Amino acid sequence: MERNYLKEIVCESFKKAKEECASHSKYALAMHIADKTTLSAKTLERAYDKYVSNKESKYKNINDSSVNLLCKYLGYENYKEYVKANPANKTQKESKTGSLNSTRDDKVNKRSALIIIMLLVCALGAAVYFFSQAPGSQTEKCMVWVKTEYQLIDCTTNLQPEYRTQILPYDKNKLKNFKKVEVTMVTNFFDEITSKPLLWYCKNNDEIEYFSSPGLHPVTGKTLRAITPYIVEKYVPLHSNNKSSFINE
Repeated sequence: MERNYLKEIVCESFKKAKEECASHSKYALAMHIADKTTLSAKTLERAYDKYVSNKESKYKNINDSSVNLLCKYLGYENYKEYVKANPANKTQKESKTGSLNSTRDDKVNKRSALIIIMLLVCALGAAVYFFSQAPGSQTEKCMVWVKTEYQLIDCTTNLQPEYRTQILPYDKNKLKNFKKVEVTMVTNFFDEITSKPLLWYCKNNDEIEYFSSPGLHPVTGKTLRAITPYIVEKYVPLHSNNKSSFINE
């Protein structure tokens, strides 16, 4: 049997398998042909390496019975009928074409894999850069109480240098909404519709302090209580030191 016929038969068999099989891996194609014939998948994989991929191999030429089985898979009765239907000059020409197509397919697959890897690397790099530049990242993801509000601070600092208050993990909601507020009788202490409290308070050094959100006192750590009409009536002054705040009688 001439070598060019063996190569052509193997290449055509795997080409047909590609048209019938969803997966185009060597193993999947070999298993598909094995299911259609009595050949072993291992034998077919070795034939693929030698005749389709053109890899150097100690594997001997495929035997006559195996060739006949592949010819039957291709729709011929046996090897003799295949040779009769495919003259030598035609076989050599188509074999070269099949080899070129196989090489071209391999190059396309390698190029596609390289493009996918490059895209993944770029996406990963962009994600790392984005999160490293985002507000509150790395050393900014800590905050400290300063007078009337929380402010961002370097996480490596143990105490706020000026006010000696504790460094806390970054909390977006608390940073934005938790404030110490000054109140007067015109302050809205309760929701006009639901009557739910809008402020919370805590007594500190005989002074009532008011905050815009529930939680703990940022300095003493005491739990803040919801404002009540009693607290408003007892502790909230009728006016501030501004002349415009006095109630006219």
